[in-house]
Amino acid sequence: MKRNTLSALMALALVAAPFAVSAASPLSYTYVEANYLDLEIDAGDGIDVSGNGGGINGSIAFGDSGFYGLAGYDTVGEEFDGIDVDVNRVTAGVGYVLKIDERFHALGEIAYVDYELDVSDLGSGSADGYRASVGLRGLMADNIEGVAKVGYTRVDESGVRILDGAVGEIGFRWHIDAAWSAGLSTEFGEDITSYKLGLRLQW
Repeated sequence: MKRNTLSALMALALVAAPFAVSAASPLSYTYVEANYLDLEIDAGDGIDVSGNGGGINGSIAFGDSGFYGLAGYDTVGEEFDGIDVDVNRVTAGVGYVLKIDERFHALGEIAYVDYELDVSDLGSGSADGYRASVGLRGLMADNIEGVAKVGYTRVDESGVRILDGAVGEIGFRWHIDAAWSAGLSTEFGEDITSYKLGLRLQW
């Protein structure tokens, strides 16, 4: 597992913490978040990969345009019969938010995704593709946020489809104060299932 890379990214998030300022709304699109992640992937042909680990992701709003950039890095690993299997995922994309009002937003996202599978003593391989989704994000109470998305993910390796199908996401977030929040979410589809617990710093 690429623990050194993940540790460096988390350290960067902590360095940024003192510079955060209070957000005008809990529904901010400029943030950095550290996560615990449990990931399961069905790559077809009886190949199932699962593991737990961590990640860091973030978003930055492009002024008042409604557009925002997003990026993330996740790494999970598991040991099978003495063989270490690691899965590393990189995501980078752009989103657009339509603010129906200050407490309720509609959004759309499209992102490039890259998966790297690293098997000890056997080498590594990678596959990439894209993810597109639309969803709703809103405040269910003054400090409780909910988000729901539906989308499509396609990932190929040398012309062979590894992931291909609809993906849904449901999440809830507790806003501790204007800058910090804790969240729990799940992503589910025919080929992929994940559970994520995270701590977010937003400004």
